[in-house]
Amino acid sequence: MHEFEKEVHLLTAEPRLRAIAKDFVGHYSDLWTTGKAMFVCLNKVTCVRMYNFVQEYWQEEIKALEQKIASTVSDQEQMELSRKLKWMKDTEMCVVISQEQNEIQTFKKWNLDILPHRTKMEKRELDKEFKDSDSNFRVVFVCAMWLTGFDVKSLSCLYLDKPLKAHTLMQTIARANRVNEGKSNGLVIDYIGIVKALKKALHDYTQNKGGTTRIDPTINKEEMIKQIDKAIADAEQLLLDNDFDLSELVGAENFKKLQLLADGAEAMCNSAEVKKSYETYSNEISRMSKYLDRNDISKDTRRKLDAILAIYREMQKKRRHIDTTDLMVEINHIINENVEIEIQDEGQVESRQFDISRIDFDLLAKEFARVRHKNLLIKDLDNLVQVRLEKMLAINPSRIDYYVRYMQIIEEYNSEQDRSTIEKTFMELMNLAQSMSEEQQRYVREGFSSDEELSIYDLLFSENLSKSDIEKIKKVSVDLLSKIKERIAGMDHWTDKQETRAAVEILIRDVLFEEIPDSMFNRLEAYRKAIFEHIYTHYKGVA
Repeated sequence: MHEFEKEVHLLTAEPRLRAIAKDFVGHYSDLWTTGKAMFVCLNKVTCVRMYNFVQEYWQEEIKALEQKIASTVSDQEQMELSRKLKWMKDTEMCVVISQEQNEIQTFKKWNLDILPHRTKMEKRELDKEFKDSDSNFRVVFVCAMWLTGFDVKSLSCLYLDKPLKAHTLMQTIARANRVNEGKSNGLVIDYIGIVKALKKALHDYTQNKGGTTRIDPTINKEEMIKQIDKAIADAEQLLLDNDFDLSELVGAENFKKLQLLADGAEAMCNSAEVKKSYETYSNEISRMSKYLDRNDISKDTRRKLDAILAIYREMQKKRRHIDTTDLMVEINHIINENVEIEIQDEGQVESRQFDISRIDFDLLAKEFARVRHKNLLIKDLDNLVQVRLEKMLAINPSRIDYYVRYMQIIEEYNSEQDRSTIEKTFMELMNLAQSMSEEQQRYVREGFSSDEELSIYDLLFSENLSKSDIEKIKKVSVDLLSKIKERIAGMDHWTDKQETRAAVEILIRDVLFEEIPDSMFNRLEAYRKAIFEHIYTHYKGVA
């Protein structure tokens, strides 16, 4: 620390702090989807000064972003920029420093007001707010507090402008390395020159018992950029190998760009192997590019990066354009008309349910030959069948044959994708979807009021039953399900306790003993076990 004491005035000079503040704003605003940030300053006064400078440049960045949105033609880009603008406007920054005597007078000498910051620190639980990943409190300026023993999983960026050594440095670095959903690594931005101290600390504190040092967990930024360049080159070559020139997309505009995006996504769905490889490259590029500054790579590289990720997003999304002459879009149009969406607070989508029973399969089959993007269509139809299949199996495990049939179709499609295979796969998925739709209406034809009752009936049914026995087990199915639901409704977390599980098992056994036909008595224990397993799996959350 002593070598920095002589330089304190240089380190806290306004031109230097302003340059760092401007760099921070540009850097962190580019990383707006990554998580929270901690800025470590030299001392308490510098914390407040840096906070003020950042606020000034943050507002300038907001104005520049508003102008960019106004001049943007692409709806998709405008939507993304608008999301970023909202994030920037919502972002709150705070100073967190320890209190000392006469601090008001001390800060006043620097023409600074500590009172608003102190009031915020005293009246709010800033530590809890900062740990909350959903809180808008996203940036904190500190000099000593929160550097050790304060874990924030969503903290992804650590900006250092204070010399640190040994244990304190390692503890501080640890603030950004906590595992969190969507976070693969932390980023340390060094404004003070701590690399030498960091390497020494890593050597001292990451040794194995035998004295050997573990692999250095840090990655140099130049090395990361090389990895990004390689991933971009690999993705570009994969596209070219599948007859798609990335440079055409990079140079395209407006409607031509939308068409080429779909063409690129179609090319990357040529086979399961191609799709997986492209997704791997895209995920690697996306993960590492989050930590790039806007000037770290050339404009041409940035355009390629954006184009590669745009194709990836096109592969993932559900197409929503309305065009009845295009089968791919027709399916999504019908899906959109028959989708039920439950909205939580703040507009979050909680669940989706697709009604495949209203799809005009004959129309879609006739239109298939005219579709340009057949691979994307197969993917959409595949997703649709998966959603419905999952729901069907959740209600009735006896429908496992539909899952087996689905897996056979997909395995054959993945093994060899020529024109005839694609068309065959489409027709088989269509037939499967249609039969699934008919299956979901079977409970009505069997005289039940719900699919749930049918699922109990299917567990009891066998081919050798007489007509009168079938009528009896239909009655048993309705009666048994009603009694089970009534019993578990009065229990608290019934699957957690042995006595409540046993009570449900006994109920199932007693109802079956009293009501099933005599011809089925020899399999009573098997029926009891199958029905209990079904109830345990599918009514676990009922309390």
